[in-house]
Amino acid sequence: MSDTRLPKAQELNLMHKLSTDDAYRSRFEKSPTDALKEIGVSDSDIAALDPANLKPGTLADKDKIAAAHKQLDADALGGHACMIFPLMRL
Repeated sequence: MSDTRLPKAQELNLMHKLSTDDAYRSRFEKSPTDALKEIGVSDSDIAALDPANLKPGTLADKDKIAAAHKQLDADALGGHACMIFPLMRL
């Protein structure tokens, strides 16, 4: 079992497509590897993922994936926002 993850931008793109694009969802359910390649995930990144997560199967509802996308996006924003320090000049 691998704990390797895709880069955050690719995770967000994948979750967006899985929550909005029915044709892409269908392709992903049939062949996750091919669907990942379709959105630009490299062969080396795919090879590093857990093979058990790349088996064909049925996806969660689009609403559940959209909620997870929103949370991941908010977490990413929070991680960056804490590093920005506003400067006020009077």
